[in-house]
Amino acid sequence: MTIERFAELTGLTPDTVRGQLQQGNLPLIKVGRRRLVNVAMLTAECMNAEDWA
Repeated sequence: MTIERFAELTGLTPDTVRGQLQQGNLPLIKVGRRRLVNVAMLTAECMNAEDWA
């Protein structure tokens, strides 16, 4: 998912999302020159978290 779309859906600013990607708090996937938020990996990490449900 694009950084802009992820920011729009989460209510964060695009700069905040970029910062979270740079710090490694959000999973990143590179497709060519584009950097995208890896929503599939983020979902899997959340589902596998021990404190889930």
